[in-house]
Amino acid sequence: MKKDKLITNLAILYFIIGLIFATAYAAYYKWTALAFLSPGFYAVALSWPFQIPGFFHDLVNFGLAGKPI
Repeated sequence: MKKDKLITNLAILYFIIGLIFATAYAAYYKWTALAFLSPGFYAVALSWPFQIPGFFHDLVNFGLAGKPI
């Protein structure tokens, strides 16, 4: 596999994992349906490795009931 194809596949995988994480994030914090079109949603999708500690901290402290931001 060429180096550029590997980098492309990794970038696509990173973004897909980010979209899944951002969807769970938005559902947990009870964002509206239009929030999926907002820049904040894509900011979470692109920075999901940095969002994980805070998200899991809230998940442990507040359970599945969620916490409004």
